[in-house]
Amino acid sequence: MRTFLANIHFRYSIKTKLTVAFLLVGLLTILIMGLLSYTYYSAGIKRDFYRISQEATLRLNHHIEFYLYQLAKSTSSVAKDELVQEWLLRGERFTLEQKVDVQNVLRRYVALNYPEIIGMFLLTPDGRTLAMSNLSIIKDDVFNDEPWAHNGFEEKVSVISTHTAKYTSGDVRVLSLETPIFSVDNMDFLGKLVIDFHLEEIGRTFEKADLAPQGRFFIVSDQDSIVYYPEYSWLGVARSETKLGQLDLSNSESASIQQWNGTKTLVATTKSETTGWTFVSIVPFDEMASATKNTPNAMLIAFLIMALGISLTVPLLSKTFVQPILHLGHVMRSVERGDLSVRAEQVYGHDEFQYLNRSFNTMIDRINELLDTVNHLQFKEMNLQLREKEALIKALQNQIHPHFLYNSLDIIKSMAYLEDMPDIVTMARGLADFYRYTAQDTNSIVRLAEELNQLKMYLSIIHIRFPGTFRSQFSVNDKFMDCRIPKLIIQPIVENAVKYAIEPKAGKGSIIVNAFDDDADLVIEVADNGPGIRADRLRQIHEMVMQITESDSIGYVKQQTLGIANVHARIILQYGRKYGLRVDSFEGRGTVVSIRLPLDMIQAGSQE
Repeated sequence: MRTFLANIHFRYSIKTKLTVAFLLVGLLTILIMGLLSYTYYSAGIKRDFYRISQEATLRLNHHIEFYLYQLAKSTSSVAKDELVQEWLLRGERFTLEQKVDVQNVLRRYVALNYPEIIGMFLLTPDGRTLAMSNLSIIKDDVFNDEPWAHNGFEEKVSVISTHTAKYTSGDVRVLSLETPIFSVDNMDFLGKLVIDFHLEEIGRTFEKADLAPQGRFFIVSDQDSIVYYPEYSWLGVARSETKLGQLDLSNSESASIQQWNGTKTLVATTKSETTGWTFVSIVPFDEMASATKNTPNAMLIAFLIMALGISLTVPLLSKTFVQPILHLGHVMRSVERGDLSVRAEQVYGHDEFQYLNRSFNTMIDRINELLDTVNHLQFKEMNLQLREKEALIKALQNQIHPHFLYNSLDIIKSMAYLEDMPDIVTMARGLADFYRYTAQDTNSIVRLAEELNQLKMYLSIIHIRFPGTFRSQFSVNDKFMDCRIPKLIIQPIVENAVKYAIEPKAGKGSIIVNAFDDDADLVIEVADNGPGIRADRLRQIHEMVMQITESDSIGYVKQQTLGIANVHARIILQYGRKYGLRVDSFEGRGTVVSIRLPLDMIQAGSQE
């Protein structure tokens, strides 16, 4: 997967990648906005539908309750009628004509008040029933199959949900209203008046309730049977036996979206506290959310407009982005060919391309500086190598003279030995060994012990020259003896001490050589008690040492010269400017020359 993405990333141009990236981001943005809008819009539709349905069902419930209340209240004249009261008290003794008179009372009530009433029935606790119906009655005992016949006697008005009237031959669905009747004399409970009536009035009320073109209301009883629904055949039937059984009516707190008859439907419920019935409103979701139908088209149009804008904008943007990159690439190819004089175009600004161009130009300037430095160092190195070759040639030429000198000193030593002159023997042997040591390559590295041994041979000659008056002392810890140092860096300092401190005083003086570690450095000191160095001369020596340190140049120091300048130049070339010689002199009391070397570089094992 990573390889696939990498191939795509490097295969196409920046223009193509920018176009695709913008299109993907735009499409993703539109999809997210559409999804969020649809989600919030759907939630808003549910809230609005629940609010509207609540208001509508409350009005319907109030209208139906008021209708039932008016119906029950209007029966008071019937309940107080003298014949009705008499029948309830002593109806068993009524003749047929008297019963017909009572029925006529009920019939007049229907004619004057509610034509939707199909039957009125007087029932007494002792089981007597008097019926009046606008429809033909099959037989009297069929009343026993009516729900109100077994509903008991309660001293309050009650409603029996929709059911089929069994006492008629047709399919008649009715609601029953039970009204208690009390004695007008002593308010004793006498019985109840049952009114069966059609649902036309309720149907007209529901037809007037405008929810949506395809929306509708219906009522479900507390027994989950259908009290009212526009489909007549469902009236009084258990909801589970109809298609309405697909609906979940348990949520009375908010509207819900459910599938009903293969359609996404909004459902809201409200329960009546008086009748216990549940008023249900259902509307196809698409009717309430008709605006969402246009959402896909709107998203498509928005995407097409965005795609057109991106197609027009990306070439301009890519040119703005790519042109500086192409220019910088051209400059880099020139640098690759070795042309370090080119520079990237710089325009005042703070964008990344200007930073990149400035950084590139700074890099080229730095490369030029480094090349100049390298060329300068190479020139100095070549100059140094040339001087070394000249010195080597000169040393080879001078090797002829030391051999003659060694042989002459050996002859003198042999003659002195034969003549029994031990001082001359010692001087000749020491001088021969010293010249053999110094005649070797002056750039070689030796142990400090070897350097000190040769120094002692040299000083033994000085002791013979100034017997009894000259003194020398070595104070060097054995732990420093294996340190490897450049050869002949101590002897020239001691030789200067003999020349400028001992000889002027006719040998009456001392030279002390000691060594100690100072942090990470080894310091070798050569001290004398001679007359010291004049202040002006000491200042000249300090300036000479400083010039050598700062310039790394020994051009003015002759290769065969063994003095302070030579030793200092060799040390800083070998170990760096931090090291070398330091001269301290106290006029009339003596001079101290300090040689500072890096201890970690000269210890045994650190150099070959």
